[in-house]
Amino acid sequence: MGEPESEQVLDLLADDYAREILAYLSKQPMLVEELGEKCDGSKSTIYDRVDQLQAVGLVSENLQIDPQGHHRKQYETILTAVLVTFANGQYEIQLEIEEDTPDRFARMWGNIRGE
Repeated sequence: MGEPESEQVLDLLADDYAREILAYLSKQPMLVEELGEKCDGSKSTIYDRVDQLQAVGLVSENLQIDPQGHHRKQYETILTAVLVTFANGQYEIQLEIEEDTPDRFARMWGNIRGE
């Protein structure tokens, strides 16, 4: 996945639930049920925000299998900072993204190949 669109990220960060979800996921990966308890929101609201955060590339999912064989999705964030600067009548939005090594390698390889 490419770099998240900064305007979309800024719009999404205007939402209280999205900010809370990112804050909790910055501490540790969590299930939607856990996020719902922490954020005091309905399951559908939390699923909606997680889907939006995932769509812009700020949240990734990992499949977890418990001892009984049930599959559950655990989410984590890669966004560490957002910087908005205003100068010379313009503004700029910079996102600080923490990629894991395989993702970073895939992005660099794609850039080399011209993708």
